[in-house]
Amino acid sequence: MTFLDDCRTRCADVWDAYRHHPWIEAMAAGRLGTEQFVFFQLDDGPHVAEFNRALALGIAKAPVGHPWAKAAAHVLDDLSTVSELGEKRALVAELGYPDDTPHDRWTCSPAREGYVNHLVRVAYEGTFPQIAVSVYPCSLFTEVIGERFRGVEIPGPPAYRRWADMYVRRTRTEMCAAHAAVVEEAAARGDEADREALLRLYRRSLEHQVRVFDAAWTLEGAWPGGGAAHASVAASRTAAG
Repeated sequence: MTFLDDCRTRCADVWDAYRHHPWIEAMAAGRLGTEQFVFFQLDDGPHVAEFNRALALGIAKAPVGHPWAKAAAHVLDDLSTVSELGEKRALVAELGYPDDTPHDRWTCSPAREGYVNHLVRVAYEGTFPQIAVSVYPCSLFTEVIGERFRGVEIPGPPAYRRWADMYVRRTRTEMCAAHAAVVEEAAARGDEADREALLRLYRRSLEHQVRVFDAAWTLEGAWPGGGAAHASVAASRTAAG
């Protein structure tokens, strides 16, 4: 059993909550509302930018010439923040929600801000392997979404299919494998305390991933005092009701 296999076993409760989240299962069953889909895409915008920031900081901390750094640079070049956000805006607009919201932490849900703050904090404070393990659960979209829906009919708007197909691209699968390789190497050469630190970060990233799906499932983007992320989605739901 590899270290990441052991992490998955020890975090089975959170892993199952992630890969079988009601939002994902609803998309598979044709029950996911467009508001729930759009909410996730809008909420994911700030995450794209901060995830890429974490990769950039990882490149700075990686050993010179490390394969992970090459894979990360390829992601930043091939799937840049601008191009990925453009794809998301196109999906959202196609579903009738023109997206003119700035993609920054001031516009995301409390759950999403918690996740991006976690990733950036690890990127600034953590070691190179700790950065890799913290972003690894997000990269597992290649499995949770990409492999899950590869060649499978997705009931609902065509935008759902195109979004799922984003996670079978070779650039993403190579990056996910690079994260895993770094973590396994670090676990093999580290002591028990090092491995426990990696496990804690892995679990916390999984927990954040579940929370952001929770927010999209329930359309919960409110902040204290009435401020809400993605007001256009909330307004649409109110008008429809």
